Amino acid sequence: MTLNSSKASDFILYFSGALPHTFILERMIFMYRNILVPMDGSSNSKRALDEAINLSEKFGSKISILSVVNESNMIFTTGSPDMILTGLKSNAEDIAEKGRKQAADRGVDVEVFVQRGIPKQVIADEFPSEHHIDLIVIGKSGADAFDRLLLGSTTSYVVRKSKAKILVVNDEESEDK
Repeated sequence: MTLNSSKASDFILYFSGALPHTFILERMIFMYRNILVPMDGSSNSKRALDEAINLSEKFGSKISILSVVNESNMIFTTGSPDMILTGLKSNAEDIAEKGRKQAADRGVDVEVFVQRGIPKQVIADEFPSEHHIDLIVIGKSGADAFDRLLLGSTTSYVVRKSKAKILVVNDEESEDK
């Protein structure tokens, strides 16, 4: 019998009964069933999504794309908070939708989420706990240099605080050095 499958998750062999040559095929359950990819629109978050898609294609994982409306920036803005939040939410939805399309075009099971909050806390703890995330695939640096100066890197916070496993994806500039 030949097994034609490119996904590691498609088959596992179990020997059963008294005859060692008989087996039952069952779907394998991998530890990376649910992958979170936080996206902020940066090229680095797009590279992280590419990496997550590659993993999903190999293991049959589901990808959750998360774009967080950063409420911590609201204290530094002027104007109508509702109008500003509407603009931030619209931008986050656009980012998440572009990621969804990229993953769906490659045949990957994907779902998008837009949440309000402080990105590093939502990514490290809140979302993974609520959605049973096994792996977070995150870019080494994001789009918001202001946050890195004031609060420290979102990525380093996620690496230190998250209970899920983390895969940090380098940006192209880091690879060239």
